[in-house]
Amino acid sequence: MTLYRDYDRKALDAQYDLRPIWPDVPEVIAFRESESARVRGRLAGRLDVAYGDGEKETLDIFPPSGGGASAPAIVYIHGGYWHVSDKNDTSYIAPAFVDEGIAFLTINYTMAPACDMDRIVADCRRAMAWIWRHAAEIGVDRNRLFIAGHSAGGHLTAMMFATDWPKIHPDLPAAPFRGACALSGLYDLEPIRVSFLNDTLALTPELAARNSPLYLDPAMDIPLILSVGERETDEFKRHQGELFAAWTAKGLATEQVPAPGCHHYTIVQHFGDPESALHRRMVALVKGTEAA
Repeated sequence: MTLYRDYDRKALDAQYDLRPIWPDVPEVIAFRESESARVRGRLAGRLDVAYGDGEKETLDIFPPSGGGASAPAIVYIHGGYWHVSDKNDTSYIAPAFVDEGIAFLTINYTMAPACDMDRIVADCRRAMAWIWRHAAEIGVDRNRLFIAGHSAGGHLTAMMFATDWPKIHPDLPAAPFRGACALSGLYDLEPIRVSFLNDTLALTPELAARNSPLYLDPAMDIPLILSVGERETDEFKRHQGELFAAWTAKGLATEQVPAPGCHHYTIVQHFGDPESALHRRMVALVKGTEAA
């Protein structure tokens, strides 16, 4: 019996149960954890800065190499299907950006099952608002803030696009950031709601609908880069393809940048590789230039 589109439960779960698909996943995870720890020990930065009152409402700030105030900044949102992982697992991609003169901030947020999807999105909004308000204090230019995120973080990046910021935070501009990159994002939460993931997430139909970027309008007219790994499952490719079509039709400046040879776990390192077209495109967006 089909459960979602042409998938029965077993086939749908297989689209999202990713670790068994690629044999190198344990090696990739071990590398990101060890290299992130090494980077946190090597790079000067401020760790575990509170942006709210919750235990997980913290962020790390890595200033650009060479110092300097009022730098552009990328705010990175980690993945983990909204219930696992941590900002500490993302530090390994910071050097490629700080070496380009771009501050790299990475945030934590409250995760399921301790909270629902509304709270997760609200935490990320709170983090962005805090960064915008405290930009001068932390040495970044609030007029040159950008967002990036992977997997669940790609979803949360898109949800920041779909936020009416002045309605939620009256002191904020309509566009508190200037562009974004979403990697391997999940933009339609209905298949998530009917998959094995909902044993942890407890999505209701209403929660899934109001937190699905695919069915929301982008609330600002700024650039969005989308990228999904060449080796990812059909469902992840569908998420990106449908969001690209929907938001492009609504007038958003959306582009897709390939990630050749990448699967769901290697695309993040690809994003942090100074030689990749994806990294160069993000740097070009931040710097306001076109990649060569």
